[in-house]
Amino acid sequence: MKMNRDMSLVKCFLLVVCVVVPVDAAVSCTTLDFVIGILSPKAGESPLQKDFDDFSTVTNEEVNKCFNTPNSVSLNVDDVLNIPKSGWTKIKKGIDDAIGFQANTKKHLGLSVVVGPFYQNLAMILEDWGIPYVVTDYTGFDWSDINLVDSSVKWKNIVEVRPPMKEFNGAIVDYFVSKNWESAVMIMPEHPRENQECQNLAHQMVEHNISPISYTLRYQNEEEMKESTDEVLRNVQLLEQKRIVICSPRDEKYNLIQMVLEQAKLFRMLVDESYSFFILDPSTHLKALSEINMYRTGLFTAKCELLAYRYTDISNDSIHFDTGYGFGAADAARIINEAKYYYITDNDSTKNTNFSREIYLKALKTVKIARGETGFIEFNRTTGSRIGYSLSLYNYGGANLFSKIGSWEKMEPYETEIDNETTEYIPDPADRLTFIDVNETDTGESRGIFRDMEPVVVVLEEPFVMYRDLPKGIVVTGNDRFEGFTIDLLDRISRDLKFNYKIILSPNNEYGGPRGRDPSEAEWGGIVGEILAKNATLGMGAISITSQRQSVIDFSLGVVGTGVNILIHKPEEVLSIFQFLTPFSLELWMAIIGSSFGVSILYFLLDFRSKERLFTLKSTLWFSLGTLLMKGSEFSPKRTSQRILTTGFLFFVLITVSTYTANMAAFLTKKNLEEPVDSFEQLAERDDIQIYTVENSATMNFLKTSAESSVYHQIWEKIARDNHKGLVPNATVGRRKVEEGAAAFIFDSMINLYSEKRYCKTQSVSAPILLQEHGIAMMNGAPFKSQLNIELLLLKEEGFIQALRKKWWENTRYCDEDFQSRSSKQVSFELDHTAGVFIVGSFGLAAALTLFICKKIYVLGQRDSPFPTIRKEENSVGRSPEEKLIYGLTEGKQSTV
Repeated sequence: MKMNRDMSLVKCFLLVVCVVVPVDAAVSCTTLDFVIGILSPKAGESPLQKDFDDFSTVTNEEVNKCFNTPNSVSLNVDDVLNIPKSGWTKIKKGIDDAIGFQANTKKHLGLSVVVGPFYQNLAMILEDWGIPYVVTDYTGFDWSDINLVDSSVKWKNIVEVRPPMKEFNGAIVDYFVSKNWESAVMIMPEHPRENQECQNLAHQMVEHNISPISYTLRYQNEEEMKESTDEVLRNVQLLEQKRIVICSPRDEKYNLIQMVLEQAKLFRMLVDESYSFFILDPSTHLKALSEINMYRTGLFTAKCELLAYRYTDISNDSIHFDTGYGFGAADAARIINEAKYYYITDNDSTKNTNFSREIYLKALKTVKIARGETGFIEFNRTTGSRIGYSLSLYNYGGANLFSKIGSWEKMEPYETEIDNETTEYIPDPADRLTFIDVNETDTGESRGIFRDMEPVVVVLEEPFVMYRDLPKGIVVTGNDRFEGFTIDLLDRISRDLKFNYKIILSPNNEYGGPRGRDPSEAEWGGIVGEILAKNATLGMGAISITSQRQSVIDFSLGVVGTGVNILIHKPEEVLSIFQFLTPFSLELWMAIIGSSFGVSILYFLLDFRSKERLFTLKSTLWFSLGTLLMKGSEFSPKRTSQRILTTGFLFFVLITVSTYTANMAAFLTKKNLEEPVDSFEQLAERDDIQIYTVENSATMNFLKTSAESSVYHQIWEKIARDNHKGLVPNATVGRRKVEEGAAAFIFDSMINLYSEKRYCKTQSVSAPILLQEHGIAMMNGAPFKSQLNIELLLLKEEGFIQALRKKWWENTRYCDEDFQSRSSKQVSFELDHTAGVFIVGSFGLAAALTLFICKKIYVLGQRDSPFPTIRKEENSVGRSPEEKLIYGLTEGKQSTV
């Protein structure tokens, strides 16, 4: 952070060399050396010296003749000067050593001017040496001995770029006096060295009969800071104080302003119009009240007054405004440069062959700049302090958010004659402070934040903007022709912000993309082109906020989040008559069948030496299959080992059958779809699918500019082949291509999601990439941007935008199966789901009949044989007792016959 400050100051100084200073007449003078001492927060080579060789001298030839190329010397306060610890002798030695080493000149005698924040010890040394000291801030970088705010020394060699803090505080007191406020609560840092500005304000309040009630906050961890702040705010409510001054001289370090405001929001002070918060950050950077921070923390909802003075208007605010070098660094550089001109035009300067710091100090105090970074610049030629400047008073809360409500002008006491006597007149606060009537409106036909009927350019894109579907015979014109998400949003915004609008269609129905490599120089079409041509004030619809578009136009905050995904033809159902087998994999089916055969063999082995021999191979296999199919058998095992085996097998069958039954319903009711594309990687590999996207869209630009080795560039090559066959004018055409057959459409995920719900032949797949937001387009620097952003945030908090999403997406269920099932009878099983079961049953029936017929033929063949009788000894071998009994009975019958 500190190094960034150094760099910003350095850039400001280096820019100075390009400023043209007019010289009325040629001046003859000796070429002089010029050495600038730049205070730096830490050790290291001055960035100015490092980049100095890249810049030329002042472009004015007359000034060039009188000064050599200026040298810069880095004076590090923590190392070279060591101000926190060193005494005068060491500081002087540090300056001499730095100048001798870096500028190769005669120690401090060659130093022309020093620039940087105020250090009292250094100021005394420079005063003694007669070296001009251009002060950019009244406190040091991270450490300060005596603040310039309370310094009572009459400095002769100091020139203050920053207006004195006493006067800044005086402007706040003037506001209190004008409002007749008699008391205020002051919240400030606890450390005395970090609240000197706040103490000065409190003293001035007392002098003007205003009672400050001071509370100090000690910097600690975040939780303890919140507790301390809550305690202070509770006391404020108990004391019924409505005026609160938040004074934070080191707010960049402590974030005190944001802490107090966020806690005040919880106490509902910010939504109470009776409260007034006066914010005092001496840098006037006011990070806590920046537009983006107020949106992020929700401070934009404040209805109370959030007052603060600024050195410049918000629209002209500079990124350089910060503590240390940041404040007025460019102004300090310009002052030092222009003082050279005043130096060479001074009559005494031309007589000196050596550089005169006394004359140069006089020249510094003579400089006038009409429009500097910190406004009008002029100095008191005696004290070197700023005069003639003005402060802008802004209100960051209430109905007039970010509005300038007044200005305070620095006015010096002057002498006037009253009754022939010369009297010093001190300006009254009412003379210094001027208020602006923020409710003042033009006499024209302006409404709200816009002046006339505002054209709004849109792209026809479902469901954002569509032609209204009306019954036959009904004709509408103008804005009533359209409906959709964007139309509903635009109608609500226009009612809340009180403006009229007319909808115009984008040329060629395009969003807008650059026709060229450089977006800033390219020709733009579509919505962007209409905004740039000033044919439309706003651009709305499904237009994504991209860096390319933001380089030429501006956008509001995001309306809805979106991304890019794929729209494909919905996969057709593939019927399988053996779907009942899908609950188990082939490997599992084989394992179950193998286990049954294995158990059969084990039964046979366990009963092999039994005298009864119930479990023959045939009966054992029947027992296992019957048990697996939960059929059972006409006999059961009797031996202990066989019963243990049966118990384990029955448990195995129980689990297997239960698992199959639980999964079978889901698999029978699930459609077996053909393999779809569900990712960009798969799409890049498929050559049988034509890919489309919208021409001159953010999606096209993303695919086109992707790295050549990426999947997205491979997709772009497929789109671009055959003379860019894959580019379509809009999403409607892309969706129709998908409906026709084997095609994929890559575009906005919200538009694809709507297509999936509205058009039943399409399906949105893949996780969205290129996450972006849709925004409202406008010209760069549009004055209504803040009000528009606040309105969008209010609509989001209210839930209006979420309700619109539900209306145009969630309630659009033309193709949703759940919706259809609720509106029709319950789906029942059909023959297609269970055809395989009938086939298996039929196969068993056919096998049984075939075996029966074969056996009958065999028996009949044996009956007709000339040798039908078999010997009893041979017939009884290997038979079970039951079979022997049956065989014997049969034989007896035959004998009887």
